[in-house]
Amino acid sequence: MARILVVDDSIENLTLIELFLRGTEFDPVTASGGREALELCSRESFELILLDVVMPTIDGFEVCRRLKDDPRTAFVPVIFLTGRLVDESDKVAAYKLGAVDYIQKPVNREELVARIRVMRRLEQTRSQLDRENAALREEVEALGRSLHAVSREIEQLQRLRHEFDSTAEPGVLALDADGKVVAVDPSVRDLLGDIQVGVPLTECGHAASRVARLLADGARSADLTLPRGGDAARVARVAVRTNVSGGTFLLIRDVTGLAEAERLVRERELAESEGDGATGDGESGDGPSIEHGYAMTDYVGRSSEVLALNETVDRLRQSRSTVLIHGESGTGKELVARALHFDGANRNEPFIPMHCGAIAPELVESELFGHERGAFTGAEQSRDGLFRAADGGTIFLDEIAEMSVPVQIKLLRVLQRGEIRRVGANQPRIVDVRIIAATNQDLAALVKEGKFREDLYYRLQVVSLELPALRDRTVDLPLLIDNFIKAANVRHGRKDLPVQGVSRGAMERLVRYDWPGNVRELENVIERAFALGVGDVLQLEDLPQHIIDGRSSLAAAPDPVIEDGATASDLPDLKNMRRAAERQAILQALSRSGGDKIAAAAALGMSRSTFYRRLKELGL
Repeated sequence: MARILVVDDSIENLTLIELFLRGTEFDPVTASGGREALELCSRESFELILLDVVMPTIDGFEVCRRLKDDPRTAFVPVIFLTGRLVDESDKVAAYKLGAVDYIQKPVNREELVARIRVMRRLEQTRSQLDRENAALREEVEALGRSLHAVSREIEQLQRLRHEFDSTAEPGVLALDADGKVVAVDPSVRDLLGDIQVGVPLTECGHAASRVARLLADGARSADLTLPRGGDAARVARVAVRTNVSGGTFLLIRDVTGLAEAERLVRERELAESEGDGATGDGESGDGPSIEHGYAMTDYVGRSSEVLALNETVDRLRQSRSTVLIHGESGTGKELVARALHFDGANRNEPFIPMHCGAIAPELVESELFGHERGAFTGAEQSRDGLFRAADGGTIFLDEIAEMSVPVQIKLLRVLQRGEIRRVGANQPRIVDVRIIAATNQDLAALVKEGKFREDLYYRLQVVSLELPALRDRTVDLPLLIDNFIKAANVRHGRKDLPVQGVSRGAMERLVRYDWPGNVRELENVIERAFALGVGDVLQLEDLPQHIIDGRSSLAAAPDPVIEDGATASDLPDLKNMRRAAERQAILQALSRSGGDKIAAAAALGMSRSTFYRRLKELGL
């Protein structure tokens, strides 16, 4: 049965309309005022609303305005009922607000039922037309994208063929078993510079030294970007062949144009594969894949863990459900929150993030809910809070565990009834805000310790997302590294001499490392290499020493060994050892971040408030 909401401050009118609708295909639900009607609509859905015009506190016009401003009820047909003499200005106002009909009381049963049926049929027809129009638009857009893709593919393949046909034959560079030059073609000299026979390749100039470094890394083939004075850089393709006497032949040719054409084709294919979601586990074609699936914006990865996370986010992004995101620092909790909002139906509405530990506890309530003028010292004018600013959209509460218990109570009210109250205000306001919360702490344990409210915990955990640590999805490392290198090339202006990739030795160490700082730590490692002047290939020596050694930069000192016969007075003070280790870790983080406290706190996985407190306690 179709559910109809009947709103009237007169019990007699509500009873009469209930009698009129009894025995029909309609199921009436009654509300005795505007506030009760708004609360019902925030929790339940209706197919049509019969709304009295004259009511105390909130009249019918104001109720209609709020219903049409709320995306959950904007398309529900509203029929006004009035006992006043019909005024054309009232009718015009009602239709401007979005009402579909305006009926004078007393109401005739047959007329009322007939009008409701007509309006329901009109609404069903409109909805069907909207769906058909949306489907047609999608088909037209898909056809246009397909035609554009085919046109670009033909253009790029033609360029690739042209560049391949115009590429010169490879020149030969021969080395003996000791790495000395035995023979060299003129075309190789043109690319690498003046190479002399009988001289070790490592002593034949910068370009030749880079080729020698490729051989030392065990590479079988590679592309090298070579500067040419004031001219544009050239790309040399090197292929390594070893003969039976222990010497080495290198086939080297200029592929500058061909490399650029191949890069464009690779980028197009990667964009298409990411758009289709046809991705594997990063190692072989046997891994999991999603046929034409969804992939979160800016969240890089093709591992089974990331594909499972994409699937869950895809099911949540079109809803307005509360979501709790849990994961270690640096795993991308805000990226997931942004995907839930900006990839969903409400992408054009506000998205407001707030770190619950970044604002002083006494200011959090005012920041979230706003305040009235004079509510406290310094409140010289009224101010809307973040919930009001995010009305219709999403608010992201990062590190929700840092929120004080008094503010938790007010947040519970928002989750239960969509109600906010400014600091110093008497009347609440209704908002429609989706709440996404995130934490790197165990909220269930905090509930048991009395530091987090149990009722808020269950309200937040409508849907819970667990983000995988980087050490649990190392198959994504090459893709993440390539993504960060491309971004750093642009950020550091490496257009003519870009970093092309990572050597085999460096990649092996990166894969073996445990990544306690997760993706954020990986990004910092790549940024460090660029800051220190990495060459065209990121080598082992470009990595921080703790990654080369395979240990965390925050690893604690080894436990002391207790010798036989040692007494308690002979043992070191464990508290002081921990304090010294923490002090050293913070100093290292500050040094690496150039004194940036926010970056240092992020690298250590601490909230800003905790970091500042520890600085003070440690005398830093």
